[in-house]
Amino acid sequence: MNWILFAATFYIMVLVGMYLIQTKLVYPGGPLRERPEQYGGVGVQEIHLEMEDGVRLTHWFIPPTNKNLPVVVAFHGNAGHTGDRLAKLKYFAEMGYGLFQVEYRGYAGHEGTPSEQAFKADGLIALKWLSEQGYTKDKLIMYGESLGTGMAVWLASQFPVQAVILEAPYSSIVDVAQAKYWFLPVKYLLKDKWRSDLSIIDVKAPVFIFHGENDEVIPIAFSRKLFELIPNDKQAIYFDDGYHMDLYDHGAEKNVREFLQKFVAEKLETPSPTN
Repeated sequence: MNWILFAATFYIMVLVGMYLIQTKLVYPGGPLRERPEQYGGVGVQEIHLEMEDGVRLTHWFIPPTNKNLPVVVAFHGNAGHTGDRLAKLKYFAEMGYGLFQVEYRGYAGHEGTPSEQAFKADGLIALKWLSEQGYTKDKLIMYGESLGTGMAVWLASQFPVQAVILEAPYSSIVDVAQAKYWFLPVKYLLKDKWRSDLSIIDVKAPVFIFHGENDEVIPIAFSRKLFELIPNDKQAIYFDDGYHMDLYDHGAEKNVREFLQKFVAEKLETPSPTN
């Protein structure tokens, strides 16, 4: 009987430990971020915004050179910062789109504790600033990478954005965590569940998903699950040799460009029918 008691005690300790450290597991943060120029971001504007609780976040912004094209609002994954992603996303600016890279509390040297609730509140403030500059919700494209796909999907479910681009997305963090920690009652332990599977149903904009078949961080099955739930125009590319962070090495930029040409640029170029 002693071994049963020991096993039960050990399991309870694991449950308590996982509950207490989950914020670090979901939001590991990243190192201090330098100025945009250090990452090749010449001409990138630093946008300083104050959040509802007084935390100040600095986002990066490149205005669109083509005034007819929308701004791509980009949310990065759960490690690193905007500087790590600038190089792979600069092609949006080269195409004439604007690029607004959102940074998170607890990342890149910013104060504040990360959480789903805080990220969503902070994201709304970023969109409010864009709206004040004339880039209203219908002049935006949501781009999410990994963890950031939850933000992109949620915001697209709330507002009439022009398109949604998802790099290695998930159906929910619950699904991902349960697959990894199969021996734990994850849905009862997780504070932040990031239920993209629920939000995606309310997305009216066309959605493009790209993912790697060999992704061990977010198994591609959860990307396919999310894709099936998209109610409107949708496209997906699954790279046979792709993992989690190397999708642009397999040609993802070309696929994103083709998606934008079909679902954004061509529609903007086509005149509206007259009565």
